[in-house]
Amino acid sequence: MPSNDTENSNDTLTFFLRQLVYIDQEILIHLPLVFITLGMIGFVGNAFTFLQLPLRFNSCCIYLLCESFIDTINLFVNLFPAYLHGSPKNIVLEISSRFQCKFKLFCLVFLPQLSINFLILSVIDRYACTCSLTSPIRYIRQLSAIPCIIFLNILLACLMSLYSPLYYDVASGLGCVCIDPLMNGLLYILVHGVLTPCVMLIFVLLTYRNVSKSHYRANLINRDRSGNPFVRMIFTQVLTTSFLILQWIIFYVYHMFTACKLDHANDKVLQMFLFSLSNYTYYLINIKSFYLSTLTSRVFRRTFVKSFRQILPDRSSQRNSSPNSN
Repeated sequence: MPSNDTENSNDTLTFFLRQLVYIDQEILIHLPLVFITLGMIGFVGNAFTFLQLPLRFNSCCIYLLCESFIDTINLFVNLFPAYLHGSPKNIVLEISSRFQCKFKLFCLVFLPQLSINFLILSVIDRYACTCSLTSPIRYIRQLSAIPCIIFLNILLACLMSLYSPLYYDVASGLGCVCIDPLMNGLLYILVHGVLTPCVMLIFVLLTYRNVSKSHYRANLINRDRSGNPFVRMIFTQVLTTSFLILQWIIFYVYHMFTACKLDHANDKVLQMFLFSLSNYTYYLINIKSFYLSTLTSRVFRRTFVKSFRQILPDRSSQRNSSPNSN
């Protein structure tokens, strides 16, 4: 009798793993095309909205538009090849050129980091608009300073991503592999999984504190009318981004310390499925901007709808020009 129970449990486990393989190979594999399509729609929507006259010269909108642009590049550079190769892991393992290996790993870390850094700039911008008019941090909101700040932000993202190509190289018969997995993993967790979300959340809390204190001040509205409506939108963006980073970092830590200990084929199948699912979920960071902005910001919605109506044919003019109108 126990042997029958064991056989039934093994059959159930085998059926479950087969379903996971089917989902991974037949459903999840098509997510990059869906994500790229949604990302392109979001970028066009962001560009169409943020370039309108009411928002065109808002520093926060400029940083968010830069973030959306980098998000689109990241989807095409890092996610689309995963669709062509059938798996996120195969992209790196099939590289045989040392330069391509290091450049690919640099792009895998640099583009997501740059996107999140632009989001951090928008958070700092919202914090700056809640500070006093004499605060030096308000320099980040000056239009003349934005090109320099964007350049420094790109340089900072490069410096934060340099560790990745340093710890990857081409090995004979193995492809592009990590030569020091522990050190590379620890730096990735520290920079991308701890430092980046902490900086975002710190400025969110500082902004919330200033906004709460300013509720009783009559000059809050006169201080910066253009900035306050975007605070809720930025908060939502930050909290969602932090959650998506956290789910990926948790699995990354689990994978880093258990991958070499998995001997059973069933465990490897389960972990590969979780890797694909968590990795694809992480790319929602590059898609969410337009859709969250539409849901959380009334100013964004009004500007988008108003600008969208402007490109539609004017029905009244069409009726006036029709033969029946004569």
